[in-house]
Amino acid sequence: MPKKLALGAKMNKFPPYLFKELDEKRKAAEKKGGSIISLAVGDPDIATPAPIARFAAKEVLKKSNHSYPCGKGSEKLRNSIAAWHMRRHGIKLDAGAEVLALIGSKEGIAHLPFIVLDKGDTAIIPNPSYPAYKTGVLLSEAKIVGIPLKEKNGFLPDLDAIDEKLLKKIKLFFLNYPNNPTGAVADKNFFAKIIKLAKKYSFWIAQDAAYSEIYFNKPPLSIFEVSGAKDVAVEFHSVSKTFCMTGWRLAWLIGNKSIIRELGKLKENMDSGQFNAIQETAAYALDNYEKFAPSLRRTFHQRRKKFAAGLEESGWSVYPCEASFFIWARPPIKMSSIKCVYKMLDCAGVLATPGSGFGNCGEGYVRFSLTARDSLLLKAANKIKKIKW
Repeated sequence: MPKKLALGAKMNKFPPYLFKELDEKRKAAEKKGGSIISLAVGDPDIATPAPIARFAAKEVLKKSNHSYPCGKGSEKLRNSIAAWHMRRHGIKLDAGAEVLALIGSKEGIAHLPFIVLDKGDTAIIPNPSYPAYKTGVLLSEAKIVGIPLKEKNGFLPDLDAIDEKLLKKIKLFFLNYPNNPTGAVADKNFFAKIIKLAKKYSFWIAQDAAYSEIYFNKPPLSIFEVSGAKDVAVEFHSVSKTFCMTGWRLAWLIGNKSIIRELGKLKENMDSGQFNAIQETAAYALDNYEKFAPSLRRTFHQRRKKFAAGLEESGWSVYPCEASFFIWARPPIKMSSIKCVYKMLDCAGVLATPGSGFGNCGEGYVRFSLTARDSLLLKAANKIKKIKW
């Protein structure tokens, strides 16, 4: 018998991916004959706006789009990104040096630590947070330190509470505003404060703004609306949520020229960039942002108001978030997040995401995704009302 081949030990650091486990639970319940309403994953049910899809269909047929793409993004796409940020945030970007196209923001988030962190370095990851922030840090063999996000602080890191010894060790600090899973938004004072700390203690800021265009009142800020941010920060953006284009896998990174250059170099050695037709389509979507984004935003806002009202009538405590298409809430009685999720699945056929899946500071909360049609959201809210807690 040949000796059993060994696999790399690094993968042992990864637990099963949260949303894969939830999907398996859904499939198991459906096999038993149940009709499940899944509000667990943030994948919009709304189709990509038809004009965007029609534009893409034409681009796919163009022979010029069939060759290898420019890894850092076509000049047209990068110019459209820069122009959009000027209109939306009032910030000026060098499209050639401060913009980098990505194959979805998750790809960029996972690769960023490779160019910033070495073995033994320290990265700050908020708790609760999107699980993907850990990926590249773990593979870089760096250390993860969790910073709690508490409701009493508006789910912002308490920067004053971070020990100076830790501040001196930090190499990378992840932020995510508007926040997943809580829906919280960061203000200018917070961004200014963390930029000041980053300059004083020499660490990088990676701000994930994937949900920046799903907002209900004031438009959320870019970190680059604060002077000096380009010295220490980069920011992720995406067409996924903005235009309901999750499957198209097109995002971008803006900010510090050194990081943009080095991440571009890494990508040259790891991938060949996104399909040219998709890059052209993303540029079209951004150029016509004002035609598409407002109506999608209104849809999610109306869904939020109705579903949140239904939960509150059932005794839930709903966090009054200002952005994203999630609802972050506590159940009517004190119980663990996972028990609550399983009870809703068993008693109401509604699948949500346990807050503890985003970190131990999410314990006691449940995240609902508003990415289901209105009739299903109403049905889910009514089913939850009938649960005897």
